[in-house]
Amino acid sequence: MTAAVAGITANEVETKVLKAPGAVALDFCQASCPLYRSLEPRLERIARQYEGRLPVYRVDIDRDMPVAERFGVKSIPTILVIRGGEEVARLDGLITDRELTTAFDREVTGATPKGT
Repeated sequence: MTAAVAGITANEVETKVLKAPGAVALDFCQASCPLYRSLEPRLERIARQYEGRLPVYRVDIDRDMPVAERFGVKSIPTILVIRGGEEVARLDGLITDRELTTAFDREVTGATPKGT
């Protein structure tokens, strides 16, 4: 099974994120972060539900800190949803599955799921 969240480098941000035809999610991670380690499997599972509709890219801040700085990321984990080169959603800290699906649904369907 392939990963639903693909790695991305600083060189790819312009074309894959800022000039993307639709919304894109950026997952800022650091392998040593306990909060991130607990989020990673849940994010993979949820991202798989949106494959083909909302690309999710992982930015390793140990390797590409300039990308985190460019987007004003101050803590890990942080997930941004970008549309048309602009941030439309920011999730950070203790990110719940509901927060992820709400943010992703909003971009994919234009609606908020019931119960949120």
